[in-house]
Amino acid sequence: MGFFLVSFSIILSLVFFYYEQLVKLTTNIDLALLVGFAAIASGVSGVMMTLSSNKVANFEAIREYFQQGDATHMMLNRQAIYEYEESDEENKALDEKAAAEICSFYHFWGMMVKKRFLPLWIFKGASGVSVVRLHTILQPYINEKKLKKGYYADGFDILVERIKKKYRY
Repeated sequence: MGFFLVSFSIILSLVFFYYEQLVKLTTNIDLALLVGFAAIASGVSGVMMTLSSNKVANFEAIREYFQQGDATHMMLNRQAIYEYEESDEENKALDEKAAAEICSFYHFWGMMVKKRFLPLWIFKGASGVSVVRLHTILQPYINEKKLKKGYYADGFDILVERIKKKYRY
């Protein structure tokens, strides 16, 4: 793509700076035709640049998701939720701070998936299984919060629905 853009810019500079010499070589070419070609090429290069910047933005979102998810406090939050699941009934106490942070984290990334800023394929494998498991553990907590705040963790719900639908976890 870079080669194409460099070649195209060289051709355009030849056209604009050595126009008279090119006219002598090609007397049948109309100026309006050249301007039309330049406009088309400009539009195509703009679309190509937009597509490449979208790929970069997706990559940045993916990197951010994994960096934030691997942060120490997020690992400790997930560990607290898993320990809650495995605890016996008499010692069962949900760490509400950890639950809220997990819900907030996955709510945000669910919204990013919904708006197509984060591709769903990153949840194929262990990451998706973990999200679904955490959601299952936290479902009573989420339902309780939704009684007061109707849209609590909706992004988390959307994310889990999409993961289950796509990957059948």
